[in-house]
Amino acid sequence: MISEGIQLATPPRRVTARADRYDEYIVVHVGKTEGGFGKRFFMFVDVLRKRRCACIRRPMSALWRILSLRLRGRRACAIVYYDVLAPFVAAARLINPRLTVAYMVRGDQVAWARFQGRALRARTAQILQKWMARLGCVFVFASEDLHMAFMERLGPLPRAHVLPNTVGHPLPPSRPFDGHIGVVGDFRTVKNIEFVLTSLREGRYHVHLFGNRSLPEVWRQPWLESHGVVADLASYLKRCSLVVVSSMSEGFPNVIVEALEAGCGAVLPEGAPFRGLPLHPAWRYQMTPCDGQEGLARDRSLPQVLHRLLAEQRDFRKDNRELYDLIESDWESRIWEIFG
Repeated sequence: MISEGIQLATPPRRVTARADRYDEYIVVHVGKTEGGFGKRFFMFVDVLRKRRCACIRRPMSALWRILSLRLRGRRACAIVYYDVLAPFVAAARLINPRLTVAYMVRGDQVAWARFQGRALRARTAQILQKWMARLGCVFVFASEDLHMAFMERLGPLPRAHVLPNTVGHPLPPSRPFDGHIGVVGDFRTVKNIEFVLTSLREGRYHVHLFGNRSLPEVWRQPWLESHGVVADLASYLKRCSLVVVSSMSEGFPNVIVEALEAGCGAVLPEGAPFRGLPLHPAWRYQMTPCDGQEGLARDRSLPQVLHRLLAEQRDFRKDNRELYDLIESDWESRIWEIFG
């Protein structure tokens, strides 16, 4: 759980003139910060603290902080996660109409709710997202796919940026695919790991499963090794040479970054939610068949793609130089382009 009112730091000096834009960053969050999201969440706040005071607060505490800063003539930037904080944004606007509010879009709550079969929650999420747009939030998307999905739903967003999960340092070479596959996620979530396990049930590959809180009896197979939740995923992924991603709704998953840091390649589904990611077609598979293209769908199914990759021994890094350039780019510089 996050702690109320964490005061992270006030740096002793200014880094650039642009750092004067805000006197304080107020990160508003509810719920838990776990897994890849939690890792990036605290990395993000740690970057902010290098230039200015940054604090993590619950909504009511944040409103008092915004009022206090306004009365003292201080400039603040409020940063919120999740559409359920739309009422908070409305209240913050009443307190300070000129307040900058950034909405960090790490995933699509509408798509998530639809995947769960929760039609009312999906409708509510869509209304809240529209409210966020009308309140003048700066939308900061984790991926171009999310940006496209929101524009298709809400129309043009004049104040929008894309902040993918990048690392700012060189990544190692990729290892040849040797039949050891990593899958990351829990059961009955948008990570959709059941699709991968069903596709690989013939047992030709050895599958390492990470991030699951349990292993249902039906999935106890000799070809499946369950590791559960691990503290350092990148180090565990070194047991694999390839990571399979099958999410139904996603931003820019840390697992892709951690796979490349571990020297693994990655295969992802065609289309959303990864259509904007620069990935060579050889490393894409078709998750659902297209009407009238059953033969083509079988040829591009996950097992067929893996069989070809194993036979051809393609070099993932050589095939995907643009992806490496993106992930190796400097994350802090991207943050300051938006929040500086």
